Amino acid sequence: MSMLANAVASIRLGVEDFQAAENDDARALSAIRNLTAGLLLLFKVKLQELSPPGSKEALLKQNVIPGLSSGGDPIWIGKGSKTVDVQSIIERLKGLGVDNVDWARLEALTRLRNDVEHYFTPHPASVLLEAMEASFHLIQQFAPKHLKKSPLQLLGSNLWAFLIRQNAFYTHELRICQEASKTVSWPLSLLAESVEGLRCTSCNSELIKPKEPIAQPPETNFECTSCGKMATYQKAVESILVARHYRDLYLAATQGGEPPLERCSKCKHRTYIVDEAFCALCQENSPELGCIQCGGEFNVIYDNNAELARVCAHCRYVAEMD
Repeated sequence: MSMLANAVASIRLGVEDFQAAENDDARALSAIRNLTAGLLLLFKVKLQELSPPGSKEALLKQNVIPGLSSGGDPIWIGKGSKTVDVQSIIERLKGLGVDNVDWARLEALTRLRNDVEHYFTPHPASVLLEAMEASFHLIQQFAPKHLKKSPLQLLGSNLWAFLIRQNAFYTHELRICQEASKTVSWPLSLLAESVEGLRCTSCNSELIKPKEPIAQPPETNFECTSCGKMATYQKAVESILVARHYRDLYLAATQGGEPPLERCSKCKHRTYIVDEAFCALCQENSPELGCIQCGGEFNVIYDNNAELARVCAHCRYVAEMD
């Protein structure tokens, strides 16, 4: 089976899981996994197509080594069976001129999959519509221009019509939530500008809005229309900032370096913006960075002139005892 056929099969399985997920969270989780896998395979098909002849699909592979083409010219050759991750897919396709694709939507979908698997497993069904919506838009943007196939040709009439129906419902609900969130008197312009990153702190859905009647921050509470759970203003601000800085947080976690957000030593929330030396919750007299574990004061410890993880003495002791 070709990679393209595998992609379509995964998307079809995701839709079947979606249809069976109303009373089965396991099928909901499977739906999100299959939809994400299918979309990533579609993008990998393009990397496969663009890989130079004789390169062993170099653009598709995570590891490449130098070699020689049949004509004796230097060429990068793919090594091993491991293929590129999401960020590499995006970077390579953008570098190769694959445009007019909402890459932020793909990042959001993969983040949703990861969050559901690792943090939000009690409510995977509540975020399924978001996965469907992302699938609809990415296929619509990518397939006609870059795979030379309409979504209808790629998926078939029944499957594509189903995705269209789910997208229409989700788009309507999302517009209501985002318009309601814009009515909040956000104390900082960066929060008001980034309010579309607001997510439920229980199920991670975008379908969250301020509870009526709307109180002024920091007394504002938010209600998720997907799972019904409530979130405080403080948690909502954390959610907005994490979405705003997601790419840099990902790079810091996977490649090292200082993350763009830290836990504030004063309010204990992950709302301290490192580059601005400013806490989005404390605002005035914002404290210095605190322990990354508990938010308390810490002493910098050096080893061969390299700063170790910024943790307080107590948290370091606990970590070393584990």
